[in-house]
Amino acid sequence: MRVGALIRGLLGIALVFGAVWLVAILYWRASGATPGTPQIVGTLLLLPLLLVAGVLLLRALMRRRSAGRERTATDPIAGSTMAQDAAEQVEADRIFYLLGSAALTRAGSGGEVLAGALLQPQRPSLHPSLRDQMGLPVFAAQVDDLDVESVRAAVDGLLPESGPRSQGFAEDQLRALALLEPVAEDLLYAALPFADVDPVAAPSADTAMHPHAMQHSRSSRALAPAPQAPVLHIRLLLPAHWPEPVRRACLGWIADKATAIGFASGTFRIGVEPVAGVADAWRVIDRLAQPDAHADAAPSDTHLLLAAHSLMDELAVSRLDATRSLLVSGHPEGLIPGEGAAGVWLSTQTPGDGREAPPLRLHRVVHGPAGHGRTAGRELASLLQRALAVASLPADDVAAVFSDADHRPSRAIEIAGAMTACLPELDPVEQGRHLGLVCGETGAVAVLALLAAAAAQATAEDAPVVLASVADDTLRFAAALSPMPSPEPPAAPAAETV
Repeated sequence: MRVGALIRGLLGIALVFGAVWLVAILYWRASGATPGTPQIVGTLLLLPLLLVAGVLLLRALMRRRSAGRERTATDPIAGSTMAQDAAEQVEADRIFYLLGSAALTRAGSGGEVLAGALLQPQRPSLHPSLRDQMGLPVFAAQVDDLDVESVRAAVDGLLPESGPRSQGFAEDQLRALALLEPVAEDLLYAALPFADVDPVAAPSADTAMHPHAMQHSRSSRALAPAPQAPVLHIRLLLPAHWPEPVRRACLGWIADKATAIGFASGTFRIGVEPVAGVADAWRVIDRLAQPDAHADAAPSDTHLLLAAHSLMDELAVSRLDATRSLLVSGHPEGLIPGEGAAGVWLSTQTPGDGREAPPLRLHRVVHGPAGHGRTAGRELASLLQRALAVASLPADDVAAVFSDADHRPSRAIEIAGAMTACLPELDPVEQGRHLGLVCGETGAVAVLALLAAAAAQATAEDAPVVLASVADDTLRFAAALSPMPSPEPPAAPAAETV
């Protein structure tokens, strides 16, 4: 073994000298220079020796660092110090309570159906009419039997009469809104406040004040302040490339729908969030969970996030193909166009009793840079561990991992490697549910649809699940979703002794 290492070292030194000599001789011949003795000695002898010494020094430093890591791993005192430092670096948890969710994608409608479809994913097939630049059919995850014309009649009148979009909505926009309509209606009905505020009771005869005292008492004549009604904050996550008039028309369409369902004018607020992909959708959720994000909201207010997306249009497909983002022959890392709509109803406060089922807890969203090559799986595993540490959940309790990974080999290898490293008790095939395999590229919808499917799985198994987002090219996101902890039974009274 030592003889082999010595031979490899000598060969390396010879290669260094040979490379330096070859470059120096070619340079001198090309420039016509005549080197003297100092140049010959410095270039052909000292320079190779310095390079060899630098390589040896670098290898020694790397070995010393590796030895230090091994000592830390085997030394219990150093290991406990590192664990303590890691515990101090864990972010504080910020919990959202998931009150309701809905989704409509190629896999079906509702979180339960979607979670079941991801267990045995059926990959998208070729679209009958969409073509790439070569005229070949493309794979697409379209939703069949959409009633686009009814949505067109409802939203076209909301556009301004003049402007770049006076000709109406594009086909992919209408399909996205047709998918959003049943999702928005289901969640608006679920969030509709039914409880009426009781009127202020008149004082009884036993507690009535003397007429003279009542006349001069300002507090007795003032009405008790009515409790502030909760407000539903609705946010539409719409593609950023949609024109501004189209997004404003969508706001009016949802506002009209909320009013028709029964919301009074002061019981809801609505806004739009232009999103370019899953990263923007995760940022919206993380921003809403921050304590200083609700300066204009009461503690009892809730938040409704709605997202719609569709790429079932020739223009959308050509845009993907022009940027080399479409799955075509010879480009396995391309995307499959998809479409869908999803929504979640969230609260920052623990909901009161009286619900049919206890809500789920969405813990703080953590994010980090995407790894490359062999390190991608390890980087994602570290992010999953951070998400579990923030939520204070043991890895052994996790029932499944839901991700937006699709057909791309790089994403499949990354999520499988992360599950193997972070959650070795789970089978990446059986407990890995990947939305992109079934639904293709759905933009911000993937985030809310993942929440809907993961919520159904966590409720069915009464166990936490982990969400991992690998769709973005540069960022990775992870979060844990867990059931409410069971209340501890009251302690039995101690037996009396005589």
